[in-house]
Amino acid sequence: KIWAVATGTCTQTLEGHSSSVNSVAFSPDSTLVASASNDETVKIWDVATGTCTETLEGHSNILSKISFNHTGSHLCTGTGTIDLATQSTLYAVLPTTATLQTVRRQDYGISQDDMWITRSSENWLWLPPGYRLVCSAIAASTIVIGCASGRVVFMTFSANK
Repeated sequence: KIWAVATGTCTQTLEGHSSSVNSVAFSPDSTLVASASNDETVKIWDVATGTCTETLEGHSNILSKISFNHTGSHLCTGTGTIDLATQSTLYAVLPTTATLQTVRRQDYGISQDDMWITRSSENWLWLPPGYRLVCSAIAASTIVIGCASGRVVFMTFSANK
């Protein structure tokens, strides 16, 4: 639900997920909302109309934390950054669906099987079993992995190597 704080009234009810929603984020200009759910989808919504304009399907790792970058052109997730500008249907009137496997992630991320650190969607650095993630955070070229063993691993990569 989207509420008008000044009046306390509900302006939109966004319906479309088949399970609980774990994370939501406004675009910088507040015209879009992204929502991530246990149904393993991320939906992009038009705030003014309440229409779902895009559905990204994938695995559950991206669902714990989502945010738009400062320009609204990328969606930052737990497994990397999705370039929304390459999704030509993002602002279409009719809802569309894309699998996260076909969405090209930019920079660094985590593979869908949680076994690799990826670079531009390609498997790049294999993670030994003791360093596989329970949770993660990614900011540009820095990746933080929370492991089941209790370890917290920080990795920063140089863009020119």
